[in-house]
Amino acid sequence: MHVPSPTRLQYPDLHRLSAPPVIGDLCPGYRLARWDSPADLAPDCRDRLHHILRDLAARAFAADHSGYWRNRVSNGFFDQISTLALVLGPDGAPVGWGGYHRRRFASRRALYLDAAGVVPAHRRFGLSAALMAHFLTREVLAHPLSATYVVLRTRHPAVYSAWRDGLGRHRVHPHRERPLPVRVRRLAGDAAAWLGDGPRLDPDTLLVRDAYRMFDGDIYGVRPQSGDEHLDAYFAREIGPKDALLVVARVSAPALVRILAGRALARRSAARPPAGVRHRGTTRDGVRRSVPTGAGAGGLNPGARP
Repeated sequence: MHVPSPTRLQYPDLHRLSAPPVIGDLCPGYRLARWDSPADLAPDCRDRLHHILRDLAARAFAADHSGYWRNRVSNGFFDQISTLALVLGPDGAPVGWGGYHRRRFASRRALYLDAAGVVPAHRRFGLSAALMAHFLTREVLAHPLSATYVVLRTRHPAVYSAWRDGLGRHRVHPHRERPLPVRVRRLAGDAAAWLGDGPRLDPDTLLVRDAYRMFDGDIYGVRPQSGDEHLDAYFAREIGPKDALLVVARVSAPALVRILAGRALARRSAARPPAGVRHRGTTRDGVRRSVPTGAGAGGLNPGARP
């Protein structure tokens, strides 16, 4: 199968942008278009990307998110986000997206993972996990001598489970069997205040009530599940339709190197199908293969200050 050149964009709506993206390989058959300064995009280019993001979200979540994206863009989304990326499929068309905000919470370096997703037909190839690994590699290895905290809001149990499986449960909070460390509590409080969720955050459980208040309708067409019966029951019981869990993960350079080495080993030992070919033995978007993901197949992290 022909794979487009990694230096060229095939999708018409991505041509002649005022701030061209950095183009690179993500995983076999897929590429990444990344903007490290989205604020440099001209208004007409922002409009084009707005429509791409809106349409991808509708396909990824089987729900109408147009009002959410309209509000985010009008409130300065492109000026606020530090890095924005599109996942490009074998034919060059966008099939997923993600991004993050580079912040400091409680005087600690942190990344807040923005809204992200992958359309259903491409979830079996681990794209979300690859995208999160790409983001973490850029940011964590740039500061290898100190930890980086990753913060996200989600109501998808598989997202929470994947971060715990990938990094180890002692590095991912909240943990229902242990109280929150003071540093994590402070960091979560700062992050919630920045997001406008301060009064809605439970400082003991990190549940955020009405976190998805910006959505007029359903967030998901189908309620998300992880396959872990106890975890799914907890999310169903404690996290309402518009609530979220504020997840705080501590990522060090050694931990990230172990994750990347594990991914490389898994790629060598597993015979992957060509891009676009269904493989019955694969799982949806790699969520259960111990690779952290920010939003994944169906997770959602509402963006900052929607």
